[in-house]
Amino acid sequence: MKQQVFTRAADTSAMVATVAMSSLPALAMESTTFAGDSPETEPVVSVRVDDSDPKDGVCTGTAIAEHWVITARHCTDMARKPGGSVRTGQGDSQAVYQVDRVEVAPRGDIALMHTVEPMRLSHFAEVAAEAPSGEVNIYGWSSDGSGGSTQLPSAKGKVEGESELSLYDAPVAAKVTLADGARIQPGDSGGAIFADGKVAGIMSAGLFEDPDNPTEEEMQSNSAVAVAPVADQAEWIRSVAGEQEPESTAAGGNAPSAGAASGGSTEWLRYAALGLGVLALLAAGFWALRRH
Repeated sequence: MKQQVFTRAADTSAMVATVAMSSLPALAMESTTFAGDSPETEPVVSVRVDDSDPKDGVCTGTAIAEHWVITARHCTDMARKPGGSVRTGQGDSQAVYQVDRVEVAPRGDIALMHTVEPMRLSHFAEVAAEAPSGEVNIYGWSSDGSGGSTQLPSAKGKVEGESELSLYDAPVAAKVTLADGARIQPGDSGGAIFADGKVAGIMSAGLFEDPDNPTEEEMQSNSAVAVAPVADQAEWIRSVAGEQEPESTAAGGNAPSAGAASGGSTEWLRYAALGLGVLALLAAGFWALRRH
């Protein structure tokens, strides 16, 4: 994992707009450890949210059913239209499945992607009914990560309580710190936090150790991440993945308001962003606030 960031609007509003609109490469986890093959890691996939995205992917997701992958909403909000694909497996045992639609959660940085064909996996991840706590496992995909596009990097983490950065009207976000020097960067967005073998949260945005004084290293990567717990949306996730009628707005619908994404302020600019999607979304919110 590793990760890219940007700073406060008061100092860098022009830079925010430039970064959000530029075609920067998506990056991924830098770690000295790799996932290997296990029931927990098999469902972790690389995500393309748009057909024009690089083949190596721009975000991370987790397969929770034959046709469904859970990822971050801010990733899917960047798609020009429903499409993209997910890549399963590692090494020479990889397969690509096209995506035909996306459903976004009623609240929180959570989305589900639907594949046209069933994913041929022997194991699908279970969604946790409780918020993550204690020790967790973290995974992130991208060609720029330490594993390239063939080995899935992994890291240990610990839930350190709540984070101030909760997107899309989420009631709460969790703060997770990575162990053993591992760091996150764009491309890890949407990756799951696994607790007791279940998907307990979705990586949403990286965090500065001191939001008012980010270090030079933190301008490129971060050792802590804000996580959207899935327990708040577990019932919705299970209803959608069970092919019942979803209650959310499908991708391509109305974008969330600036207040929904940023909590009605520019406080989010004091933190890192894990993916280009959240950069563009939050930059748009900043300019909307500036106009008022």
